[in-house]
Amino acid sequence: MTPVLSFSDLFSATIAGARQIAVPTLGFAAAFVAAIALMVWGAEMFPQSTAGSIGFLLVVMAAVTSHSLFSAAMYRRLVPVEGTLLNATWKLTLAWILIAVVAAILFTTIVLFFSLIGSSLGVVSGEAGQDITDMTAQMREGGTFYPLFALFLLTLLGVFWFVVRMMLFAAATASRGTVHVFRTWSWTKGYALSMAIGAMTFIVLPASFLGYASSSVMGLSQSAAISAGIVALVQLPAAWLGHAYAAAVYTRLAPNDPATS
Repeated sequence: MTPVLSFSDLFSATIAGARQIAVPTLGFAAAFVAAIALMVWGAEMFPQSTAGSIGFLLVVMAAVTSHSLFSAAMYRRLVPVEGTLLNATWKLTLAWILIAVVAAILFTTIVLFFSLIGSSLGVVSGEAGQDITDMTAQMREGGTFYPLFALFLLTLLGVFWFVVRMMLFAAATASRGTVHVFRTWSWTKGYALSMAIGAMTFIVLPASFLGYASSSVMGLSQSAAISAGIVALVQLPAAWLGHAYAAAVYTRLAPNDPATS
């Protein structure tokens, strides 16, 4: 039987899931917030030397690991799991590194693509350091602004569609104890629109609203590290909602795990 994603069902499951994980994962959340603040502090304080680079790399890895630990702790309360929390954390870290590599390749491809398109359409700067408003006026006069803008919007929609289709990789990795990135691609086939509506409701809008809210309190501190910690702290409700939503979709779309059958 083909699974059906009902928004009302997902809404109830997401809210219930977020309430279920919020309090029990507060300790992991605090560690994540502290690691983010430490990473930003390291970026400011470590010297420009080999030792400083190694020190900064260590605090970056601490931030990545704390994120994976926080994520694994949430998923372990939302979906059936295999293995230990440490194993899920390690596998999630590997999965996120792979996703980062894919994102870097995708970003580089998009930048190169628009650079080539812009050059072919004659979108070139007449002067070094030319203002963006001058570039926009130049594109309008040359008739290239609207085609490029439409192409840019289509690219954004394509990236969003790709992200939505990949959304279950973390839940699957934490649940099944093995790295699942592209394995989840086939699970979401035919559900992109339904999942996109939920992603906008439970991830994009909360994160945007909380990001705007955090910007109003960042000025309370002159320290970039404390400001980064405040941003991470304010975004915690979005993390709980996003993980609860991904878990709700995962439990409805994921096929049975052959390893446990």
